[in-house]
Order: sequence, then C-alpha cells, then structure tokens
Amino acid sequence: MKMDLKGKKGVDVSSNNGSISMEKIKKAGYDFVMIRCGYGSDYTSQDDSQFEANVKKAEKAGMPWGAYLYSYALNTDQAKSEAEHVKRLLKGKKPTLPVALDMEDSDGYHARHGAWNFKTINAVVKTFLDEIRKAGYYPMLYTGFEELDNLISKEVADSVDIWFAQWWKTCDYKGKNLGMWQYGGETNYLESNSIDGVGVIDKDKAYKDYPSIIKSGGYNGWKPEGKLLDAEGYVKGDRGDGVMALKELLMIAKKLKITTQGMDENSIFGDGTEKAVNQVLKKAGYAQTGVAGEGFMKKLGKMIKDKV
Repeated sequence: MKMDLKGKKGVDVSSNNGSISMEKIKKAGYDFVMIRCGYGSDYTSQDDSQFEANVKKAEKAGMPWGAYLYSYALNTDQAKSEAEHVKRLLKGKKPTLPVALDMEDSDGYHARHGAWNFKTINAVVKTFLDEIRKAGYYPMLYTGFEELDNLISKEVADSVDIWFAQWWKTCDYKGKNLGMWQYGGETNYLESNSIDGVGVIDKDKAYKDYPSIIKSGGYNGWKPEGKLLDAEGYVKGDRGDGVMALKELLMIAKKLKITTQGMDENSIFGDGTEKAVNQVLKKAGYAQTGVAGEGFMKKLGKMIKDKV
C-alpha cells in the first residue's frame, strides 16, 4: 500500500531507546522512522547496536524508514570514513527515507578538538554529502539554526534536504528544502514526549513524500520507475557553469509553460532545479531521477524548439 508521508508524523530512534516496539509506535499514530545506524568513522565498535533489529522491526510493521549517522568527523578524511560507515551498514538494504548526517555537537566533542568552526564543519558536511550522493543514496542533513547560521554555507545547505531540529511549537526554518522537522524529544511543546510502552522518544514531521521520491528516482538501491533517460549527468548538489546553463534552459522552459517550477538564478543545482528536471522527465515519459545528462539536454532542447 502506497503511503504519502507529507504532513505525517514519525520518530527517530537509536540504541539509546533500547529495544523498542515499532508496532506500538505505529499504533500510536506515527508513520515513519529514522534509525541511527552508527556514529563516527567506519569501525564496527561504532555501529548502533540496535540498528539491524530496528530495521527488521520497521519493515515488519510496514513503516518506511531511513538512516542517520551522528558525525564526529574532524576533517574530510574522517568524513569520508563516516560515509563508508553508512554504506557498509546499508549494504543489501533499501530504505525509502533519506540517508542523513547528524551534524551537531551535543557532547562538545568538536569544540574540544577545535573543529567547531565554519571551515571544518562546512568541509565535513560537503564531503559526506558528496560521497553519499555518489553512492546513489538520497542525502539529508540533520541540523539546527546554530549550524546553518554559522557553520555551514548556504551553498552546501541549499544542495540538500534539511531535517531541522527545533523543539518548539512551530518550525521556524522556512527554506524550500525543508524535508523534516524534529519537533520534540525530552522536551515537546506539541504533545507528550513519550509513547505508551515505548518511553521518551524523538518525534518528527515529514514535508515530502519520500517513499515516492526515492523509489521513482532510483535512490537507495531502488530501480527507477519507468524508462531511464540518463544514468549520469548533473544532479542535486552539483555547481558550476554547466549547471548555470542547465538552469537557463529550465527557466526558458518555465516561460514556455513546459515546466511550472521556478528556481534561483545561481550556479547551484538545488531543490528547485531537481523539481524542474523531474517535471521535464515526467512529461517526456521517463523515470524522475533528477539527473540531467546528455539525453536530458537533447530532450529539453527539442521541447523548447517545438514551442518556439
């Protein structure tokens, strides 16, 4: 049964929650789950001890799930190791929610090692996201205002969906790339911070229909739904003159009513660009992979010529 997760509530869990019942979580009205797979670099000792069990429980309960890793990276080499950590644990699995990097400094580790600064954190986040994208996963960044305002560039942040942490009555992050909102944990201003039979648990809200996006786009090990136009090309997170040229074509396409999606006039392949690319692919009868390669350029060029 297909489930649109937009507006739905979910939870995120780790070994800190112990052995939990996904059935009770689902029965309480929570439809999806983000599961911690581990923390830090690629060492088995840093795997989350409940990850495998939580994945099996989520799939048995019919709950869409995604994965996240808590970052301890102090440089780009460690960020690459963290990406390898995720890839190792996801091998053979097909999550229908994003694969997220948890970038915060809740225990002060980064600060104690002199790494809680823009140069380091921005490089770590960019490196991890690039590695996850290259591996075919749908990336996400869990973070809050402190990091977005001071430690992560707009260019990097805008290239990925944000899982925003703000335990409050409203989500004050208004970026177009808002994917999820973690609205409560130990403190919850909207509802109880716990679930009967499960205990205190982090709670989230989804703003996108991730199972459809991920399956149709062929992310996370899923085969694209429909004919594949390009296996390689420009994708979300890319930047440069080629991306700018692509966006110019897409802006022309919008004026000609081939697409409806607007986008910022810069050289970054962001959320709006991906939506526009997928609109073109859908109209042309291809899988909505978000990839704009040589075949895409030829197809879009023909669509434009046919309109003028």
